Amino acid sequence: MSWSSELYVAALKGDVSYSRSLELDVIRNYLEIRRLNKSYDDYVKPSLLYFTEDVDELAKELNVNRIVPMGLYVRGVYGGGVKEKEKYAGLVLEKYSLEGEFFKFRLINTKDSLVVPIKLLRVYRVNVYKMLYVRELNPFMIRGSINIILSEGCAEQLKKFLREALKLNERDISAEETYKRVEKLIIELQQPSNITPLDLDKYYVMYRRIRAFTASVFKPISKDFIVYDDIGYIECLDEAIAYYYTAVLNYLAFKVVELKRSFNKPQYARPVLAIYIAGLSWKNIDDSTRSKVVELSKVLHKKAPNKEYPNQKVALKDIAGIPEFKELVKLLDFKVSKEALEVALDMVSGKGVKEEED
Repeated sequence: MSWSSELYVAALKGDVSYSRSLELDVIRNYLEIRRLNKSYDDYVKPSLLYFTEDVDELAKELNVNRIVPMGLYVRGVYGGGVKEKEKYAGLVLEKYSLEGEFFKFRLINTKDSLVVPIKLLRVYRVNVYKMLYVRELNPFMIRGSINIILSEGCAEQLKKFLREALKLNERDISAEETYKRVEKLIIELQQPSNITPLDLDKYYVMYRRIRAFTASVFKPISKDFIVYDDIGYIECLDEAIAYYYTAVLNYLAFKVVELKRSFNKPQYARPVLAIYIAGLSWKNIDDSTRSKVVELSKVLHKKAPNKEYPNQKVALKDIAGIPEFKELVKLLDFKVSKEALEVALDMVSGKGVKEEED
C-alpha cells in the first residue's frame, strides 16, 4: 500500500490575535492556509539528519563520496611541556634521510639525530607521513604539511620502534635531554591502529572542525598524506563539487562573523549539515550558479593570502576584501533564504561574539 501526505502551513490572517476562548469553527475563519510545496520526506529529512547525524545519508544528499567529521587521533605530534626542562620530543620530524641501508631522523624538541637500519622500519611498520595540520589551514588555502613518523600497526609498535632507536643510539646521543625527551614521548604518544592515507584519485574539502570551519580544496600528490584530528573533510569524486562546497563552507563561516555570532567549539560534521540545511547542496542549486561558484572558488584558491593568522576571524575578514569573495557572498546571499540561513547558522554558532575565535 502506498500513500502520500499533503503538507499545509496555517497562519493567522492580518492582525488577528489568538485567544483560547475562540472555538474551532470560529478560528478557521481567521486562518490563512496554504499548501507547502514540499513532500513529507523532504520536510522531515533535515530534522532526521540533525538528530541522527547520519553522515552516510548526508553524503548522499550532498552528492559526495563520504564525510569524515574528524581526522586521525594522534597525540604527541609536537611533543609537550611549556618550560624548557619539562619539554619532550614530538613525532614531527625536523629532518630525515635515507643513507644506504640506514634511516636517519631527528624528532622535534631534540638535539640529536637517531640512526636505525631500514629493516627496523619494516619490522615495526613505521612510515614517514605528510600530515595536514590545522594551523596550516586557512580559507581557500592550505599552507603546507608536516612530516610525521607513525606506525601502520599501532601505538605499541611505534613505541617499540622508538625504544629500539634509543637503544641503538645510546652511545652516540650527546645531549642527555634527547634521551629523556624521547622516553617521555614514548609514554605520551597515541595513534590509531589503522592509518589510511588519502586517495590519490579523490578531491577533498578540508575544513577546521573546531570553532571557525574555514575550508580549502586539497588534492593529494603522493600516497602518504594523512589528516590530523582537528580537521574534518569531505571526500569528492568530482573536482567541481569540491571547489563548490569549499566556497559554501567559507561563505557560511563568513556569515557567522558578519552577523556577529560566536563559533561553536566542537563542530565535527555540523558545518556540512549546515550546507544542507541552508538549501545550498549541489543538487539544489541551478547549473549556472554552481558553475559561477566553482569559478570564483578556483580564483580565490589562487588569490588567498599565504600567511599565518592569529585566528580565523582575521583570516575571514582578510579574504572578505578580495573582489571575487564579495561576488561569491552576493551570489549566495541571493540564493539562500534568510530563514534557512538562520537555521543553518544555529547549527554551527551562537548569538553573541567572544573576544577571540580560532
